[in-house]
Amino acid sequence: MKILSCCAVAMAVVMAATGAARAADHMDHMAHMATNPVTPDHMQVMCGDMDAKMAGHLAYAEVKLGLGESQKVAFSKLKETMKAAHEPMKKVCAEIVAQPPATTLPTHMERMRKMMEVRVSVMGKVIPAMTGFYDTLTPEQKKTADALMMSHHAGMGH
Repeated sequence: MKILSCCAVAMAVVMAATGAARAADHMDHMAHMATNPVTPDHMQVMCGDMDAKMAGHLAYAEVKLGLGESQKVAFSKLKETMKAAHEPMKKVCAEIVAQPPATTLPTHMERMRKMMEVRVSVMGKVIPAMTGFYDTLTPEQKKTADALMMSHHAGMGH
């Protein structure tokens, strides 16, 4: 029993340290953003070539998932929904990139608010289409799809 208690305490310490490290990383990022506002170049990287990036991710996913014919129909609907849903995001990106760099925290926060509002709208449209497509996948394909999503987010620091 003592060994189990020691293991539980060790796990709690590791989890707390990991959480503290992630919080510290987030605070470092926020401090960096406050002293180094988003530049047009950063926005160009974030917003640039959205269509090409999305097409690349979707093509990769289609090959990795090895879709059957009926699944390809659902995947096509998902792609069309995603493409249409991202039009407002492209518009906001173009507006922000066309402006001078944000040099104050309120300006930066306002731009981020606009991006987040559009992102919420995009997600509201994409989630039902994604769910419809996901429901056509086999259990093994779902594991692959889940892993693809996690590897995509890991590269973004999420």
